[in-house]
Amino acid sequence: MRQKYILFIVNLLQDINIIRPLVYLAARELDAGIGFLVTSRFMQRDRQQTWQRELAQMCADVHGDMFIFDTPAEAYRILQGKSGILIAASESDLPGHSDTHNAFRIAPSSFLKITLQHGYECVGFLQNREHNKAHGRNVTFAADIICGWCEPRALTALAVSERPKLYVSGPSTILQVPTRGPDHPPVAGGLVCENLHSVRLRTGGNFGASFMDVFFQFCGRLAEHGQVITLRPHPGGQYVLKNNVQLPDQVTINNLPMYRVNLKSYAFGISAPSTVVLDMVLARIPVAVWHDDGGVMDFSNYEGLTDISGLDDWLAFARDVAARRDMLLDRQRRFLERIPMPTDPKEVYRRFARLLANGSDTVSGTIASVPGQSHAVDGSLARVARPVTALGL
Repeated sequence: MRQKYILFIVNLLQDINIIRPLVYLAARELDAGIGFLVTSRFMQRDRQQTWQRELAQMCADVHGDMFIFDTPAEAYRILQGKSGILIAASESDLPGHSDTHNAFRIAPSSFLKITLQHGYECVGFLQNREHNKAHGRNVTFAADIICGWCEPRALTALAVSERPKLYVSGPSTILQVPTRGPDHPPVAGGLVCENLHSVRLRTGGNFGASFMDVFFQFCGRLAEHGQVITLRPHPGGQYVLKNNVQLPDQVTINNLPMYRVNLKSYAFGISAPSTVVLDMVLARIPVAVWHDDGGVMDFSNYEGLTDISGLDDWLAFARDVAARRDMLLDRQRRFLERIPMPTDPKEVYRRFARLLANGSDTVSGTIASVPGQSHAVDGSLARVARPVTALGL
């Protein structure tokens, strides 16, 4: 008899944040072994071993197995004799996702393959203009099911060939409840998030330099009033740390995984367009989206939120945080209402639990005869494994 597994492929550093809540959900809801199929490139990318420690802790918590592979042939050997569900947080036909894409392509038919949308703006799901320039408009997946954050009408980059695979799950990250642990740095003022490795900040110009220039000016003005600020490097890019950027004395670095960052404690949040904007909106702190002075950068998917560019905008936003906080939060509430995305943690939990429970039952034989349409675009699969609650991880 084949050994039944829920296997999570780990390739990019930011994959951990996306799969983590589902690892604990699967361990709680399903009678199957939990395992991690880790690419050798993941180990190479994690120079500080931060994410390897997080992965090791997860693996220990769920009594899981860990497998490391370098080639598709090695992945196939690991999967032989097993069945179940294979889940990836970053999988597509783009070169950066080749390790997971190829593992999906060679996986035995005894596995149901699921790809997760791994960001609000995500290749193959919802792209911006810079995504389109860099990757084109016909991104495809080797998965049997793709879990999207929003209803189909909002996933404007989803190729026609991929739409029958869509299952509207909502974001897995909403299941996590960040709490301030003993290693959390002091909460200092507002939180500014850098995303300088993003294709959005490189395709149309050197926007990263513009962002850091205005950030340094902002720090200087805060210093005049004895105020401080916190900077969070992107988990995958780590630009300010990798490049040894000299930061002003009043800047505190918070480099913890997002699920360990106590967002609610910060006075406000500022970021270039990135999923962290949505994280901060959901944490109900005032948020501003930065874009370049010339308006070249596409931030249309965040339309309705406060947008800022030069120093005067940053300072005006900081004043609004102090004087008109409720106005900013109301604007963000209306933004969330316009997005056709489930944001209730209990509902998102139910949708993922249904998917994994039904998927686990399906692969008791083979998934070859399961049509994509049976997975339903509204997230309404037939049953749920057990009564569910939101995770408090």
